[in-house]
Amino acid sequence: MKHTTAVAVLVTALSAAALAALTGCGGAAGGDAKPRASDGAGATPVQALPSAPDPRSIKVPSAAAPAGASAGPAPTGPTADLSPVDAWTRAAATMAGQKSASLTLDIRNQDGGSVHAVSSVADDGDCVGHFTEGGGRGEVIHVGQKEYLRGDARLWAWEDRQEGLPGSDTALFVGRWVAGPLAQLGAFDVDAMCSLPEAVGNVTADFSGLKQVRGPFTVAGRQAVSLTQTGSTDSITLYIPMTGPAVVLKAVQRGDATVTTTFADLGRPVRAKAPANALGGS
Repeated sequence: MKHTTAVAVLVTALSAAALAALTGCGGAAGGDAKPRASDGAGATPVQALPSAPDPRSIKVPSAAAPAGASAGPAPTGPTADLSPVDAWTRAAATMAGQKSASLTLDIRNQDGGSVHAVSSVADDGDCVGHFTEGGGRGEVIHVGQKEYLRGDARLWAWEDRQEGLPGSDTALFVGRWVAGPLAQLGAFDVDAMCSLPEAVGNVTADFSGLKQVRGPFTVAGRQAVSLTQTGSTDSITLYIPMTGPAVVLKAVQRGDATVTTTFADLGRPVRAKAPANALGGS
């Protein structure tokens, strides 16, 4: 969850610039129940169990189709009647075609740490949202490829501890919008909240694991089946409506961390506007 050394240097540089600007102006620095895959019965093996990747390590470039998306025609017929492999292929293909979505991302690490993020994101990069981590809260705006972040005192203090930076270096950023490397979400492991291709690719990546279908369950008020892909130490479970388009309502990834992603408001426009006077902005 750490910035690179270059970003740490930029923190110091921007701090100095902000302090100079403030001094020159005569101002002062201030500051749904989650079903378990084990509840059902029956499994359809596909291949021997490989080692699934850490869900957080799956990165899909913004210009690429999500991993697992099929180049051929999607399987036909009700999702509940498909084989596990065909159901996975259909879900991946359906999600690959989405232009926007509202995301909720919950991450729980083995060390007890947690992250909660909510966002509306489009495939062109526009994004608005917020997240909590380390006891602090951050607000996020992305306009195309331009990134902005505004954090409270607790978030920046947490970042100081992660980076080993003096508290005075980030104190000037409290409650102010910052742009560029300082606003990159990789430092907080929540990149996917503002990257629809990454969020989709993370949950539909096909690592040739054993696939099983179980259900029905009720998820977000809809009858759904669970589709689980299991590796030697990790698994991904998708919850897909039994009828209609095979969109992913919710995905749960289990491994070194448990990552729960929900998708809603598919296709709703995202309106993002750059904030004024962001530090580090051009």
